[in-house]
Amino acid sequence: MHSFTLSLALVGCASWLAAQAEPAPPFDLDAAFAAARPPLAEARWTLVPWRHSLTDALAEAKANNKPVYLFVNDGDVESGRC
Repeated sequence: MHSFTLSLALVGCASWLAAQAEPAPPFDLDAAFAAARPPLAEARWTLVPWRHSLTDALAEAKANNKPVYLFVNDGDVESGRC
C-alpha cells in the first residue's frame, strides 16, 4: 500500500511539473531548410543555363563553337540530393 501511495504521489508531481512547463515553439521547417542550403558560392552550378535536350545542346554548342558538358542525374537536383 505504501508503494502505491508513493507511485501515485510521483505521478501527481510529474503531471504538475509537465503542466507548468511552457509548450515548445512550433518547428520552423522553412528556417531549417534555409539554414541547410549551401551558400550561393557553393551552388553556382544552379546558375548555368542547362539544356534539357541533348540534340538542342549539341546544335547550340556547334553554332557557338563550344563544348557540351553532359550531366546525368537520377534524383531531384533542386533538393540537393542525388
